[in-house]
Amino acid sequence: MLAPKEALTKARTYLDEVVPEFAELNPKVSEMRLVNNKCWQITFLAYPGEKQATETLADLMRLHRIEKVVSVASEDGSLIALENPSF
Repeated sequence: MLAPKEALTKARTYLDEVVPEFAELNPKVSEMRLVNNKCWQITFLAYPGEKQATETLADLMRLHRIEKVVSVASEDGSLIALENPSF
């Protein structure tokens, strides 16, 4: 079984290959979990564009974030799915 760090490396590689424009935003890991000992699900989060000052709650709410969920097989790290999570 892949260690968490190995699964994360595989997931980042798939992001680079499949959605390079998202990978260029330098996404951070928001969540990572092992599902039924069969696949790692890693949620990446990024904010497009330039950083803006968030002085008020309204400013924070205006920020648009992008999430991608990458699922990789826990045994060999093969790509299972790359999804946009439902809100």
